[in-house]
Amino acid sequence: MPLKVLFWTPNIVGYVRLLLLALAWWWLDSPHLFVPLYSTFAALDWIDGWLARRLHQTFAYGAWLDVAIDNLGRGLLWSHLCQGWGYLISALEWIVFVCNHRSLGADWKEKFDGAPRWVQAVMANGFCTPLGLFAVMGLDVLPLWLYMSQNREPLGLAPFTLPLLTAGTALLMSGRAMCLGVEVWCVWNHIRYLASLQSSPARR
Repeated sequence: MPLKVLFWTPNIVGYVRLLLLALAWWWLDSPHLFVPLYSTFAALDWIDGWLARRLHQTFAYGAWLDVAIDNLGRGLLWSHLCQGWGYLISALEWIVFVCNHRSLGADWKEKFDGAPRWVQAVMANGFCTPLGLFAVMGLDVLPLWLYMSQNREPLGLAPFTLPLLTAGTALLMSGRAMCLGVEVWCVWNHIRYLASLQSSPARR
């Protein structure tokens, strides 16, 4: 890999996202600072992919960096929100990350032809369909939404927003459940990939 790839524009956006994540984590107990920092961190996830395609700067490193940063951000937030099973959510996302990049490669989003139809529907066009966006909203927005729900008073959210927050949580959890189904399929697909490999005979 030529070193100049490290400094392509989409990857620089990734480094900015890491800085925003570090700042957000530093002010985790200050909702007025954390929410805009983490929201910007999450929003830039859409920008780096668009820039990569627009500037023809797609590369395996960038694909790896993008998902690694996503998982790191969500994992830190989940571990804060739900001590205990929050770690399980993060661990599953990292396992899926390893499975997809190992068996499907950097363009893993385009390799779901053999998946069940509902998985293909979620993954179609790189999540850029109504069903895919619904799933991604559950994946990316739910942890931030839960953080805001837990910090209603510091954020100055009026009491009447509680029903809205509850309805939003239910909707986002439905999207996250859909992602869970896709994640389980990805892990199972990787297990099948590993089982299909021919092991070299042991040398004696």
